[in-house]
Amino acid sequence: MTKLVITNILRFLALIVLQVLILNYVYLGGYVVPFIYILAIMMLPTQLGNIPLLLIAFVSGGLIDIFCNIPGFHTFSCTMMAFARILFGNKMLTRDDPTEVVDTPSSHSVPSEVFTMYVLLLALVYSVTYGLLETFSLGNFWWTVLSMVVNTAVTWILVMLCQLLISPTKKI
Repeated sequence: MTKLVITNILRFLALIVLQVLILNYVYLGGYVVPFIYILAIMMLPTQLGNIPLLLIAFVSGGLIDIFCNIPGFHTFSCTMMAFARILFGNKMLTRDDPTEVVDTPSSHSVPSEVFTMYVLLLALVYSVTYGLLETFSLGNFWWTVLSMVVNTAVTWILVMLCQLLISPTKKI
């Protein structure tokens, strides 16, 4: 249990630092910023309670908001993503066997297609929430939709690449 807590704390800190120091300054096409720090929330243990999950998401989004000087966009988006994980994510991870316990959701602990859909769903919730808050208008509706789709795709690609780099051996 202690190893799991230390691993999650180190993952959380590493991804926050990576986001703040490097990825916040990467603009793809002028409007897409890759968000890798949400992987820390995605990979929190499934046995973690709902309230701690929401609090961790709130705090991690708040840290990014502080460093980006943005008034709560990441905080709200992370909290919505954690809420989506509570509603849909945990059910997706254990859909084959509801009694099965997945300690840490990853491409190595659940089937790849399930993890892919899990990441895609949570990245989409995050990107849509963030995109709507950032734009706060439907004036450029199609531009906003394009930004959300590309943000989701870039985040999904980064998360999947991180999964390949973290542990290349499959443990299913």
